[in-house]
Amino acid sequence: MSMKNTKVSLAIAALVPLFFFGCGPKGPILVNMSYRAPQDLVEETRKVVVGVSHFRDGRGTSASVLGRRSQASSNEGNDLVVQGTVAELVTSAFKEALRSRGVAVKDVPEWDLPGGPEEAKGVDILVGGEIKNLRVDAVTKTVRVSYKVDVQLRVSAAGAAEKRIFRKLILNCAMEREDVRFSPSRVESLLSEALSSAIDQLMNDEEFKKSLH
Repeated sequence: MSMKNTKVSLAIAALVPLFFFGCGPKGPILVNMSYRAPQDLVEETRKVVVGVSHFRDGRGTSASVLGRRSQASSNEGNDLVVQGTVAELVTSAFKEALRSRGVAVKDVPEWDLPGGPEEAKGVDILVGGEIKNLRVDAVTKTVRVSYKVDVQLRVSAAGAAEKRIFRKLILNCAMEREDVRFSPSRVESLLSEALSSAIDQLMNDEEFKKSLH
């Protein structure tokens, strides 16, 4: 290859990440996430009612920010944000996970996780928790985009009648993926997959499953 062609190739390679990143939107990028039930899940009819309290956001960041889209070679980027708050989406996802298993769900007041719940009428089981970490980072590197998702939720389940916590779990899921370009829909898919995987750790817990029968 001639020196001239080499220079042209290097110039194009340098411009490619700028093209992919520079054509993106300015300001925050709106994304969403939701619970996705396992494909082989069989819905059962249950008599138990579960009260789900609003999850606390213990991440120490803005209530609506989920992460960031950035370029590896600079500080340029966009915040990835949700409509409403991250805690609202997480709470909604837990409700959907229960409903998809035939469980009736009710909203209950937030309760002090270490000390146990207050009395809640009309429910059999109480579920509450805290978001310790929930973040996605999408970093453009040359002609590839690296996605990293981390989810960590602290959840407690208690019997409503005795006001006693019978299960405490830390739900974790970490994922890394690569793609040829940035896509908000790709972000949403990865977030939903990671969040669902974490929530299913509670749904598949033997002690918690017994409480639903």
